[in-house]
Amino acid sequence: MNILKIAIICPDFQKSNIRKMPWKYIYEIAKYLGKKHEIVIITDSNKQDIEKMNIKSIKKLFSPMKGETEELLDILYQENPDKCIMLLGLTSFLRREFKINKPVIGIFTSPIYSIKELIKNIGMKDSLKYRKYTAIHYLNALIPNLFVKKWTKKFDKIIFLSKYTQKKMISKGLCKSNSVLIPVGIDKSFLNWPEIENVENVRKRINPYNLPIVMYFTSPLTIRGTDILVKAFSKVRKEIPSKLIFLSRRDYEELHKEEIILKEIAAKKGISNSIEIISKDLTPKEIKEYISASDIICLPFKIVISDIPVSILEGMALNKPVISTNVACVTEMLNGNGLIVNTNDSEDLANSIIELINNKSLFNKISYQSREYMENYPDWTFVGENIKKILKV
Repeated sequence: MNILKIAIICPDFQKSNIRKMPWKYIYEIAKYLGKKHEIVIITDSNKQDIEKMNIKSIKKLFSPMKGETEELLDILYQENPDKCIMLLGLTSFLRREFKINKPVIGIFTSPIYSIKELIKNIGMKDSLKYRKYTAIHYLNALIPNLFVKKWTKKFDKIIFLSKYTQKKMISKGLCKSNSVLIPVGIDKSFLNWPEIENVENVRKRINPYNLPIVMYFTSPLTIRGTDILVKAFSKVRKEIPSKLIFLSRRDYEELHKEEIILKEIAAKKGISNSIEIISKDLTPKEIKEYISASDIICLPFKIVISDIPVSILEGMALNKPVISTNVACVTEMLNGNGLIVNTNDSEDLANSIIELINNKSLFNKISYQSREYMENYPDWTFVGENIKKILKV
């Protein structure tokens, strides 16, 4: 077998991101391909802090309305890879040139929304308030299909993580034969049950009265529906003694303000004593223990910021019924093994939580199906094997 050199072009690739999508996907395929081939990751992050990976940092990878920067083209010339892998979004096709003279495989990881969907799901006020996260999606909605049709032809193949996004791109002009679906994998270790004693200790600590626990985990951003969850839970709490736990992942310190918003809503609804926000940095082992200590996982997204919220898969893997919303790829991910509610509908969400708590038969059915589905779900080795086939290495 020939050892090939493969350059992976990925913005913001650093240690603090590799547990999140889409960097998790890039990290896992780089590890897999690196077992038999030479991998160089080219990024615009100056934090070369991932051990055993060859990372080259430059200031800028891409210039909108132009294409790859001269700096990126120079380093590709120096490294001289046999093939390239490039992380893509719709803005990747907002260009007037394509100068990479090597075979390039694209990995498309950004969900596609219309402006109407964005305004309906987020609203203009929050779209502006959270423009750090929403601006790219509004820009994507404005990119002409002509650009997609023209520039996607420059890639040998474009890999998609969800059927939802793949279909959207085909409708925009991508040649169907040029697209490949390779969904995310799961760490098989996540299917291993945590120690019962640790789970019981967590449950006693967060829930000394042994009430039903509804849990949300990852970023506390309200555009992920956390505010809707608090409002829904206030209705649940009126009918059923229960507790809502947020495992809040503070990627940035400014997210502390989002936690304050949630606490203010809880105070206004008179349920502050039934809600707990845990914002310390938890290890994957601790996250598993907390999820296992819960009863229901609620992830009521208004939008999915990056394709495939892995939190859905992790909740299902630990035998938990997951409630989420009918947005982007979510219905596809649950695959009938969970409950789907309308976006921004606290009444619908509250009714689904109440139904799961009161209907033990439904609760047990969804829990069993979720676990069974994830036991047969592909792992990252499967993803790596399929990437290898696309690369023909």
